[in-house]
Amino acid sequence: MDISTSIKYLNYVSQECERLLRDGQVTDEELMHLIIEFERFQNQVRESVLPEELKSKVSEIKLNYTLKGVERGKWFIVAAFLTFGAWAIIIHMRKQSNRKQTLKDLKFDTSRLSSFVTLNY
Repeated sequence: MDISTSIKYLNYVSQECERLLRDGQVTDEELMHLIIEFERFQNQVRESVLPEELKSKVSEIKLNYTLKGVERGKWFIVAAFLTFGAWAIIIHMRKQSNRKQTLKDLKFDTSRLSSFVTLNY
């Protein structure tokens, strides 16, 4: 992998984040696909002959998103029944907010890194 390819990929990830955010609803599948692709890119950069400074900056980008679901025990069923489903809506909105925040963070980090690489290499 060379520097121009890394710049193109960073721009691509930033644009994908923007596209997903513009759509409004972000699914776990879309987000996980993007995370897997980015982690693959990080591995390629780690194994490449790029400058060490660039390798460290790429590896510093951490994606703090997991598919930790809501445990659907007896308490969840009782809470959903008592609140007429409002609990489920609140949980869905919170998960959507977490997905969007992860995309915003990734977009910011990749666009910032792309600009850094463009200016310095």
